[in-house]
Parts: sequence; C-alpha cells; structure tokens
Amino acid sequence: METVVLRCTNCGAPLPKPQQGEEWIKCEYCGSLNKIVDATRYIEKLRGELEKWIRELLPSTMVSTAVADIAARHQIFQNLIKPKLLMTRANIRAKYLQYLSNPVIPIPPPTPPVEEPKAFFEETLKIQAVKDFAVSEDDSKFVRETIIYGNTAGYLLNALRALSRYDVKSALKNIDEALSEIPDDPGFTLVKQRLSSIKTVLTSLEQLYARNTSAALDLAKTGMDQYALLLERVGSSPIPEVNRGILEVEKMAAESIYHLSDAANRFFTAGRDPLEIVKWVETYMNVFKWLRDTYKRPIQDLVEIMVNLKKLAYGKTGSPEINVFPGGGGFYVPFHVVECRFSFVKGIVFRKGAESRLTVLIASIPPYAENPVIDVLGVYTGKTPPPEKIEEAPGYSLVKNIVSSARASSIPGEARAFPPFISSVLAEKLVDGYIEAVNNKYRGKITFASSQAVGIVYIPFNTLDQRTLVNLNGLSIRLTAELNNLLKLTI
Repeated sequence: METVVLRCTNCGAPLPKPQQGEEWIKCEYCGSLNKIVDATRYIEKLRGELEKWIRELLPSTMVSTAVADIAARHQIFQNLIKPKLLMTRANIRAKYLQYLSNPVIPIPPPTPPVEEPKAFFEETLKIQAVKDFAVSEDDSKFVRETIIYGNTAGYLLNALRALSRYDVKSALKNIDEALSEIPDDPGFTLVKQRLSSIKTVLTSLEQLYARNTSAALDLAKTGMDQYALLLERVGSSPIPEVNRGILEVEKMAAESIYHLSDAANRFFTAGRDPLEIVKWVETYMNVFKWLRDTYKRPIQDLVEIMVNLKKLAYGKTGSPEINVFPGGGGFYVPFHVVECRFSFVKGIVFRKGAESRLTVLIASIPPYAENPVIDVLGVYTGKTPPPEKIEEAPGYSLVKNIVSSARASSIPGEARAFPPFISSVLAEKLVDGYIEAVNNKYRGKITFASSQAVGIVYIPFNTLDQRTLVNLNGLSIRLTAELNNLLKLTI
C-alpha cells in the first residue's frame, strides 16, 4: 500500500520526504503547509479506511494479496473485485474526461473547480491495494488505466486550482506528474502530447515570472508549434481528451503568452522590469472576465489584446509602433477608430437617396469610461445636423483632425498609458449601439450599412479631477472610477 508515503492533508497528493527534525512540509502540488504529525495521522486514517474497504470487498479468508495460486487470484478479481470496481472506474473516467474537456490554460485563469482532488487520490489508493489480484492482461489493463484516470484527474484538479491563483509553479508540477503517470501507450499518445504542450506553455510562463524573458519567448513559440502539430494530427477525430475546439483555445492562450513574453522581453532589454507587464495582465484579467460575461466575447479577443499590449510596450520604450495624436499629457488613452458607412434620404418633394461616411472614436477602456463612444453627431446634446451636413456636427471636425494628425510614434517614458482593453470586433459592436441612437434621432431618415474598426490612436490627456480627463483640443472622458484606482491598469 502506497500510504507509507506521507500525503497532503489538503489535496491528498504525495508529500516530499521530510528532512530530519522538520515539523512542517509544503505540498508541491497544492502549496499547502502540512504539519508532519497531521500528515502522519492522515495516513493512519487512510490505512484504517483502506483495511475496512478490503474487508468489505473480500471474505476474511481472501484478504491477503499473497494468495499464491494465480488462477485463484483471477477468480477472486473476476467474481468479487471487478464487479464492484466497474462503477468506480466509470465515474473516475467520466471525471478524467470532464477535466480534459476543458481548457487547461493560465490566461485567462480558470475558475477553481468545486471538486476536491483528494477524493481521486484516495480512490486510486484503494484500487492500487488490490491490483495484485488482477493477473490477466485484460484485468491488469483495467486496473492500470483506472489508476491513470484517477491520478490524472487529481493532478488536473490541482493544476486548475493553482492556475486560478496564478501559481504557475504548482500547476506545472501537477502537469509534469500527470505526464509521468501516463504510459507510452498508443491509446494515450495524443493525450500525452497535449499535456506536453500544456507543460511547455506553463514553463514559458514560469520563465517569464523568473524574468528569463528570452527563454519564455522561445518556449511560447515552441508551445504554439506543438499545438499546431497536434491539431494537424487530431484532424476531425472526435476524441474527448484532445477535442479540437479545446486545443484551439489552448493554442490561443499560447499565442497570448508569446506576445506577452515579447512585450516583457522588450521591457527587459530596455532596462525596465518585465514583471510590470506580467502584473498588468494579472490585473487586467478581472476586466477581461467582465467583458466576456457582459458582451459574451470569445477568448480569441485576448490574442489581439496581447498584440496591442506588445505594441504599447514597444511604444513605451522608444519604438514608433503605435499611432499617437500629438500633444502633451500625463495619461494616454487608446481609441479605436471605426469607419461607418451610411445612406440617407434627402429632399422633401423629390426624395432621393445619398451615401456618406462617418468616423467614430471609441475609448478602448470599458468599463471605466462613462460614454466610451465619442458623440460625434451630438445625439446626446440635441445639436444633430441634417444628414447631408454631418460635417457641421459638433465632434465631426474634432475626430477627423485627431485621426488625420495621428502619426506612428512612441509615448514618453514618464507618461502613463492604458493599453486597449477590447478587441476591434467589440469596438465595432459598441459603436453599433451608438448607431442605434443615431437612427432613433433621425427618425428613419438615415440608415447605417456597416461599421469597421480600422486602427487605434493614442490621445494624451491631463487630469481635471480624479474622475475627468481632458485633452487640449477639447476632448474629455468622464471616468467611472477614480484615476488613482486605475493606475495599476496603466503601463
């Protein structure tokens, strides 16, 4: 019985061998501190429960696994043990498939699973205790696979819990252990390749936290290549453990970490702390969750957001990677530029149609801008011009001037800048909401045909107060939170 090894009282995984004189020992899989005396009591409790389980499973004359006759052991397993393990195996395998049917990714961090890994580790200990009765090839495979399912499910649960709190080291330890549990067997080849890809991506992130940005960048690229190859091998096969949709999500996470590593590496080579970039992502993940929940956005948005973060990191370190509106200010806010095409009816007696275009700016920092879409047409101020004279609208010339004046540039190192919080697709959807208000205002005389995000421009602002940012050209943003509370979301 394996319980001679101390096990974690929190998660049930094996504990490292304690050193002489130690009173406490830390679990490498869940991070919990265990008092050695408590871990010892836990093992004794497990041993008692295991002995009771075996007595209930087998008659007293058959309890010993030292039954010499192989045929007798085979009959015992077939008639008494296997029938009772069938349901256990089915339940364990279902959980194994359930946790492999979800993305195992560090960003965005997963929701902590409700189930406890301890139950899986304890269940596999019971099965290991009777494995000597499985003497035939089929029975041995039955037991071996059930143990693999149980331990893998336990380690996956631990990994997901660790990732939910950004404990990449513990998550990596669990994935590594799950890999070691799975044999080099054709039936497990694709699962093992998937776990290897997850391990590469987590190792990349671990190197990033250790400020080894170049290694992190190389590993993230390797992880992307591993997923590309795995997707090619999987094809359209309906294999739950390596579901194509889940693999694509994990690949997107690898791509996001690649761009994150690139941004951090740029900071490192410029003499800045690369963890500034990593910590921004940790803070931003709550915003991303809000955006996903509110607007039902896919994880694919995160790749674009990380690309824009990387561009800002380059722009903050002297490279002209971003479009900036000239002027001074202590805070730079990104705006998506959205081009809208619309048609309208003009004339009273001889009515005929015409087409025009409108450029709209949207502050790319929801939910922290009260009205992120700049009211170009004066819909909310009651100063809307006729559709054939939209160039007379209050914000029309201002927006046109900003877009035409923006140039590829960098942002002063001492200034703070918000990276874009949203993707271009979400920017278009938010502009669509403004378009609905425009249509209502014009009472059907104007119909928008399309809106398309065409770029991002950074605009400098100064603070009027903790809730108001103002630009020298007359543009202003009213914030939903005090600026001091948003500084952690700036670079």
